[in-house]
Amino acid sequence: MKATEELLKDHKMVRKVLADFHLSNPRFPQLLNTLTRILKAHAWFEDVIFLPALDREPRLKRLDRQISDEHKDLTALLRELHETPLTERPELEFNLIQLRSILETHFKKEEDALFPLAERILDSEGLLQMGDEMHRRRLEVRELRSTE
Repeated sequence: MKATEELLKDHKMVRKVLADFHLSNPRFPQLLNTLTRILKAHAWFEDVIFLPALDREPRLKRLDRQISDEHKDLTALLRELHETPLTERPELEFNLIQLRSILETHFKKEEDALFPLAERILDSEGLLQMGDEMHRRRLEVRELRSTE
């Protein structure tokens, strides 16, 4: 599977989690942990493997910076959500709105601009190799988690 397809799978998983990601859901803390894991892995892969492969394309420099900055914003918001007590509902709701808004914009940039450009710039073999690497790393993480 190509890297862009693997990354789109992440988007699908995040959207599935977000469907139930509400403070009224008793599983909110578990969903927050799941969302954090997915987004952390997604951002790491993009920042360390995917975006550097596109660095030689000047048209993508600004978009790359925006994507990386959004990863930092998402990380900060997730940290805030983890650190804010469930009793602080207004603050949590505010952070949830911000998180959803950034994710929506972020995914739209990736799906409408970054991924199609990557498909044109990178050869199929490179995209397949990156996708294999992403899949392999996911399996390694799952194995590590199952032994903990």
